[in-house]
Amino acid sequence: MTPQNPGVKGWGGLSALAILWGGAFAVITVAVDSVPPSLVAFGRLTLAAMLLTVWTYYQGRPLPSLTDRRWLWFAGLGLFGNTLPFTLIAIGQQQVPSGVAGILMGMTPLAIIMAAHFVLPNERLTPNKAAGFLIGFSGIVMLMGPSALEGLLSTSFLYQALIFGGTLCYATNAIMYQAAPETPPTAVAAGSLICAAVLALPLAIYDLAGGATLAPSWGSVAAVVALGLFPTALATIIYMGIARKVGAAFIAMINYAVPVVAALLGVALGEDLGPMAWLALAVILLGIFVARRTPKKT
Repeated sequence: MTPQNPGVKGWGGLSALAILWGGAFAVITVAVDSVPPSLVAFGRLTLAAMLLTVWTYYQGRPLPSLTDRRWLWFAGLGLFGNTLPFTLIAIGQQQVPSGVAGILMGMTPLAIIMAAHFVLPNERLTPNKAAGFLIGFSGIVMLMGPSALEGLLSTSFLYQALIFGGTLCYATNAIMYQAAPETPPTAVAAGSLICAAVLALPLAIYDLAGGATLAPSWGSVAAVVALGLFPTALATIIYMGIARKVGAAFIAMINYAVPVVAALLGVALGEDLGPMAWLALAVILLGIFVARRTPKKT
């Protein structure tokens, strides 16, 4: 499918995803306060899967039968888009500082655009795309600060590799969705989340069997519900609705917008951002502009 001009719908969807995913970090902090991470992931995925299944049937677009080969695609999308990255990043951040994790996650759009160049015939790398994404990544580095770069040299390589593996999972998901059989976005969203929840279940059972403490507070329960409703269910519908139309390169820019939103939310919550943070914001926006700029025909 040839990517279309994003238009109002594309940019609106990108903005909504930035808000939903950028705000999720604060909610996750509340959720994991009294609920094991594996159960937070399983809970949000299960709730989102149920909601989207009801929604897709309400729209008169039922899920395909279990013998349909599209379930293999749903399983792949759920595995690489949810289950694996949630798990890898959570494990990695046990030893990796958040600044280092942010820099590593900033590699996602570069991984997407490079993979798309070799896999998708309509997503070839251009000088503008390459320059734009490199500029944007430099903004991510500026946003996280020099101390985060120092952490890249001192933190365990294994845990860094796990987080980078999460970025490759997201890149794989983006490419897979571009190549997946034509299916209504809500059905893809519901099917992939059903598979993701099923794939997340074994780790949740393992943690419970291993004696993980389960005494959730009402705040943590509410946070898990909010995660299932908004950055999982609603965000998945929006993502599936625009991703195929605007292409992998455009949707990859969400990985730059999310840390920007997180920074702005930090200001709203009373955090003090210095001049470097605002300079980083300007650099990131410049990267988006360069990546989306169409060369003039000669």
